[in-house]
Amino acid sequence: MTDVDEYFVNLLASFVHLRIFKILFESYDCLIEDDRSFIMKVSDRVPHLEYLTMSPRDDYYKRVGGELVICDPTECPSFG
Repeated sequence: MTDVDEYFVNLLASFVHLRIFKILFESYDCLIEDDRSFIMKVSDRVPHLEYLTMSPRDDYYKRVGGELVICDPTECPSFG
């Protein structure tokens, strides 16, 4: 896990009332290197987060059974 990955995990963990979060990158070359490792870490350390979206790659995650799993965009709340 890189420093940027760790930064995002710590940021999400510090907002204890946060339920929905969208990470918006300006290009497809995202700063997060290993998505699977990042999602597993967020799932473990940020139990209050219900939805996570990473854009522009359009990765949508929803908490199911205590873990963040990939889901359909229609299942995630709209960010207007």
